[in-house]
Amino acid sequence: MKGRLIIKSAIGCFAVVAFASPLAAQNKKPKADLTGTWLLDAQKSNSVGLTSRPDLPIKLSHRDPELRITLISEATGQQVERQSVYFTDGRGEENQATAMLTTNPNAPPRDPQKGTKSTTRWSGNKIVTRSLLQLQAGGRVVEFELVDEWKLSSDGKTLTQTTKTVYLQSSGGAFIPAMAPDKKRVYNRV
Repeated sequence: MKGRLIIKSAIGCFAVVAFASPLAAQNKKPKADLTGTWLLDAQKSNSVGLTSRPDLPIKLSHRDPELRITLISEATGQQVERQSVYFTDGRGEENQATAMLTTNPNAPPRDPQKGTKSTTRWSGNKIVTRSLLQLQAGGRVVEFELVDEWKLSSDGKTLTQTTKTVYLQSSGGAFIPAMAPDKKRVYNRV
């Protein structure tokens, strides 16, 4: 009797494991694929954003965990492409700077050889990239976290990028900067 009970328990456990795995796989939604060519919708955005001309597209190539973003901008009358690569598995990446903090509006451009380190992960249905920026202000080092969130609409036709600048700390005294508003850029699939 005891042997039958052990066998029935083992069969029951096996059945639960065998049937639960396919059900869990069925209920797990596939991650969004952001691949495509996108144009900024200036009417729905509060920030022109990453390019000097909103009529130039951005291109995304997404084969999870790799996300490649190609920004097209204009410099001295020429179109320039800049590519960044992110990894949604959290391994980290280093790309050419996409943002810079300065107290000097006439500051020279940042050295293109120095990259910005970041970490990228899925957070629900959004891809979130976090990078640390430092600013020297009045002899103090001020740190900010730049948080970029990319979210695809349910119909796959609209991509929204939200950029948040979060104040972290200041060394050498109480320096509290004004909080920057979140930047929202809405793109439509071309």
